[in-house]
Amino acid sequence: MIARVTFTARTATMRRTIFAVSLAAGIAATASAQAPSSRYALSIYSAQANNGDGLFETATEASADNVGGYAVVRDRRQFNFNPGNNAIEVREVARWLDPSALSARFVEPGDATIVSQRFDDQTLSFDALVQRQIGHPVEIAGNGANPVAAAISGTLLSNNGGLTVQLADGRVTTVTDYSRVTFPDLPKGMSATPALHLDVNAKQGGPRGIELVYPTQGLAWRAEYSGWIGAGSDCKLTLSGWALIANRSGASYRGAQVKLIAGSPNRVAQQSGPRPVMMAKAGAAAPVAAESGSVGDYHEYTIDTPLDLVDNGLQRVALFPDTPLACQRQYLFEATHFRANPGMAPITERSYGASGTQPVRSTLAFRIDRAMPAGRVRMLQAANDGAPEFVGEDQIGHTPKNEPLALQLGDAFDLRGERRQTDFAIDKNQRSLNETFALRVSNAGDASRIVLVREHLYRWTQWNITQSSAKYEKKNSDTVEFKLDVPANGEATVTYTVQYQWTESFK
Repeated sequence: MIARVTFTARTATMRRTIFAVSLAAGIAATASAQAPSSRYALSIYSAQANNGDGLFETATEASADNVGGYAVVRDRRQFNFNPGNNAIEVREVARWLDPSALSARFVEPGDATIVSQRFDDQTLSFDALVQRQIGHPVEIAGNGANPVAAAISGTLLSNNGGLTVQLADGRVTTVTDYSRVTFPDLPKGMSATPALHLDVNAKQGGPRGIELVYPTQGLAWRAEYSGWIGAGSDCKLTLSGWALIANRSGASYRGAQVKLIAGSPNRVAQQSGPRPVMMAKAGAAAPVAAESGSVGDYHEYTIDTPLDLVDNGLQRVALFPDTPLACQRQYLFEATHFRANPGMAPITERSYGASGTQPVRSTLAFRIDRAMPAGRVRMLQAANDGAPEFVGEDQIGHTPKNEPLALQLGDAFDLRGERRQTDFAIDKNQRSLNETFALRVSNAGDASRIVLVREHLYRWTQWNITQSSAKYEKKNSDTVEFKLDVPANGEATVTYTVQYQWTESFK
């Protein structure tokens, strides 16, 4: 009777990759596993450094070529061993583990040896199952027009251009339109989950603990910050931090001791991209990740309670509680982002870089006496009726403590900036160029605003401002900034002339 394993014609094709590694190490085992209470310990690295941002978003089916994230897993298990040769199958391991970097050892040294080690990830896909069932009985039923059409039974001969079957009377037929394929059983070695196979020789039998340590993709974390901007003329900010952990590794880790590593360790041949996700249900109380020092050149956060990291789930952990901070609301008009290029000739085209009306960006600046791992910062502010309103968000990189942070919140609704070229002259014989700009900011709001006007002097590396209607500050080799006090329902303008000079001829 053919009725044990059934695939529909729409079954998705999953990846199937087999890794094989042979090594010798001190380890022993054979069959059943009873894990100790402290089974898992995980060190999870920040998503920014390991292409892990896709793990937090809904995406399509992942493969070995596009899954991101990085973690190191320690998995302790208890096995019973028989004297002699033992074949161990270890399931519930990460699908995206790196078998070439896997380390296995006894928790307590013994007299057993690993003969070989193999990681099988030939997952249960339609293509793989059909290939393994060639020469065996199969039942094919239905078609596109009639999904309940009578079934065809026979021996599967080929899957090239359709499913070719030899019927009981000897005739051979090829079926290209079907809705269901039923196989008699699941071929040996195939599974919906990956497995690690260990061949072990033990001189004596009995229970022993094994520790597996391996790096894997599919695990990552990133910081999530929430800020409240207080009411009043003085800028006051209350900021809290959370760690969001994504597990798309293909395995669940229950009762795991977890450390979060913030930093960017160098890795060879990183793979990038997203894999599918599902949100896990939030718990009643969030664990806390306390900064526990550093490991190498990176910051380390140890979570105070064991976590259940369920596969295809997200877990939220507190980094630090509400922290009051002083801040500055700033407005920035930066009409161009061109920068000077010392490796090229001076830019002498008149219209290069000129621009018209553009929005003015609203920013928020602050410092905090703690390291800020990379992540997203969301800002809220109470409206006139007291209701919380979203006012913007920004992405930050790893930031040392007391380092200034400037968040881009969005475009200021009532502010507009205009950059207009009012004069241009070039003297090729004297190898010089003079250019004049008028920068105007208008304010349609009921309160005055201080607007920072940032200009990049991008035509050449040797320049000098020969005239300016307002004071400016030189920020670096090709950037100056003006501060404009823009009145309510009014406007303010600054003009300046810059002269570029060069000492050699350029064609």
